Amino acid sequence: MNEANEDRFVTYCGVYCGSCHLRMAGVEQDERHLSPRAAKLGPAEKEYWTSCPGCRTGEHRADCEFRICATAKGHDHCIHCEAFPCTLHVEFNSDGVPHHAGAQASLELLKEIGTQVWLDHQREKWTCACGAHLSWYLPHCLKCGAASEPCVTRRDVQGPERSAE
Repeated sequence: MNEANEDRFVTYCGVYCGSCHLRMAGVEQDERHLSPRAAKLGPAEKEYWTSCPGCRTGEHRADCEFRICATAKGHDHCIHCEAFPCTLHVEFNSDGVPHHAGAQASLELLKEIGTQVWLDHQREKWTCACGAHLSWYLPHCLKCGAASEPCVTRRDVQGPERSAE
């Protein structure tokens, strides 16, 4: 997915929001991207989430603790903070929400390989061989039906140069 201002998908917390199931449901106008829990949201809340421009813009999730802390300290990402990983990251990474798992390691990878390589890796990881966009909770591609490893089981955050595949 090569979108304008793609840097907005590099979050403070380490989650790649370019593959967010809510965002993809809005971008592609296809609610099949939604997790079962998200599919139950009311219309106003669903509209709020499916139109998300990303936390970096400040237009959405202005209450995000990661964003508030990093920007207050003048950091582009939490990985630049001397306190990283802080309690907030440790708790977020292990809170049981599937797409939060691995966020801390994702930030460490971002620091190691740089923003553009990290974004390229994420784009590749979340794009089916047929070219369709995948999202966090999809067990298969919505275009060709190929199996997709959703983030519920996808725990790797290895960079392209370290991938076992």
